[in-house]
Amino acid sequence: MTHYDVTINCPECDGAGSYGITLDLSSSIEHECPVCEGIGSTTLKEATELYENTQELLLDYPTALNVRLVA
Repeated sequence: MTHYDVTINCPECDGAGSYGITLDLSSSIEHECPVCEGIGSTTLKEATELYENTQELLLDYPTALNVRLVA
């Protein structure tokens, strides 16, 4: 099945790959993002039938890091 792989900044950590949790004012603990496993991005699959072309897909993902057509 043909689809697009759309790579975006991770919505959970905003592309940082990790996030901090402040326990109190004197310390903060940084954790690897569980959604992107610390890489800062995630790849979504979008069906080609939903879009006439790549430019139309980019209207839904204007900040996409990468778009790849997978046949």
